[in-house]
Amino acid sequence: MSMAADKQLSDLKRAYQTLNVPACATTTSIKKAYRQLLKRWHPDLYSRGASMSAEATQMTRLINEAYSTIRQAPLRYYSEGPSQARAVRRENGRKNGAFARTLEPLNTDRIEFWVRFVCGAVLGFCVGLVIAVDALTDLTEFHVSGITAVGFLLTCMLGCGFASARHGDRFWQTIIGRWLSWP
Repeated sequence: MSMAADKQLSDLKRAYQTLNVPACATTTSIKKAYRQLLKRWHPDLYSRGASMSAEATQMTRLINEAYSTIRQAPLRYYSEGPSQARAVRRENGRKNGAFARTLEPLNTDRIEFWVRFVCGAVLGFCVGLVIAVDALTDLTEFHVSGITAVGFLLTCMLGCGFASARHGDRFWQTIIGRWLSWP
């Protein structure tokens, strides 16, 4: 890892410590911790000129910087690396005498990927179905065959599925934001 990546990782970890949330925290829990800390340290709660007012202003600035750094939960999926996990398992096996089998924790990253993919594919199916039905009912204007409509439907499903799996919350925020702002 380069020096810049090490510094960025240490800055992220410091931001998580400032907000007092674990590295696996979700965006919701980060936002909740941010709001609680802001209620505690907001400068308007203290009279002007008091020593606590200056401290509250400084703390509010630190809390805001930390929140802007980790608002999208960048360390949620970060792991120290497979070699360290393997070393811990090996060490646990040695403590039991022989290399005992250890239970692996459920891999939530894969589960989350497939849940997001399926939800995105369902959205893509609905959107693609509406567009395909519209195109097939007006055959005189578009000259669309059934095979083309099915291909478009599958493309919408896979595209939305992979976009949802890859971009996660940002994908859904964009889709819902655009849907709510529809005229």
